[in-house]
Amino acid sequence: MVPLMGCPHLEDRVGMAPAILSLVASLRKGLYADHLQWASIRKTRSWYSNAYKAGAGYQNNTVYSRTGQTMVATTCPTDGPWFTNFMRGLKLRQGEITKQDHPFTSPIILALNHVCELHWTKLVDEKDKADVEDFMVFVLMEFCGDLRGEEVTLLSLKGLMTFWHSTVSAEVPYVMLTLHGRFKGETGLRWHCIPIPIRTKSKLPVLKWFTRALRRRTETDGRVTGWFFADAALKRRKMSYYEPMLQDHLQSVKEDYRGVIPDGIDIEGYSLRRSGRSGAHTEATNNKVPIEVVTTMGRWRKRELARGTQPGMPMTQVYLRVRNAVPTLLSFASDF
Repeated sequence: MVPLMGCPHLEDRVGMAPAILSLVASLRKGLYADHLQWASIRKTRSWYSNAYKAGAGYQNNTVYSRTGQTMVATTCPTDGPWFTNFMRGLKLRQGEITKQDHPFTSPIILALNHVCELHWTKLVDEKDKADVEDFMVFVLMEFCGDLRGEEVTLLSLKGLMTFWHSTVSAEVPYVMLTLHGRFKGETGLRWHCIPIPIRTKSKLPVLKWFTRALRRRTETDGRVTGWFFADAALKRRKMSYYEPMLQDHLQSVKEDYRGVIPDGIDIEGYSLRRSGRSGAHTEATNNKVPIEVVTTMGRWRKRELARGTQPGMPMTQVYLRVRNAVPTLLSFASDF
């Protein structure tokens, strides 16, 4: 009546080995706790599964397809019920510690402008001046354009120059950000055009820093193509290059402009990865920007896709599709 328990063969049939590897990985020190978070531990499952299917464990899989959904039969133990329940139990027992970046505000951006302006005027080395200019452009793009930090570095210099004169001299002047790359949730390389206002309620210095940075590239460096954020070898710079500058300048803001950053707030909680985007959403909500506008800016990739922006579409075609929506998109940050 009772099913036969145990197995006479010494083998791992349920994924005990990757389970032990996951537990060992969890003992490593994390960023916010003495151990790794579950989101990092689960990567063990991914690499083990990929290695298993790329090695001797691969076999001619049986494929099941139904109304567009595809399922593949596999013998990988990490896809089995025991290991799935193990990972679920690990998450429930361990829990998760989430930490969101502190949001930028218009006063913080203005204080950063004052700090960077003073720092810029005292600098002698042109490379250091260029870094200050790029840093402020980075922050303004992220805040006014509702962008993630990793998306900012995809700015194309040639694309920016293509529409620069026509957009900054428009009746309602703005800067058209031209980004080229593959973003989260997308396939293929795409162009994205994001307008940000030059005139804002708090007088954010958008035009000043963009003009300085462009003048340096076109007149000093003689460069009109490639990535906007580029190193000496003209390779695209990563967001991490500007992160130490943020911490240094925010420390000056906290010391010299009391109250802009509230007491008790650790400046290490600010990051170029998400602070600008988070702050943009908060400011837009406080300024009672219509939810449709916030959604359009926050989900601009989805909107472009719905309008037919496919991988490989030329930048000019993307610009023409976005141009009609410029007044709506500019209202997102106009009251910042």
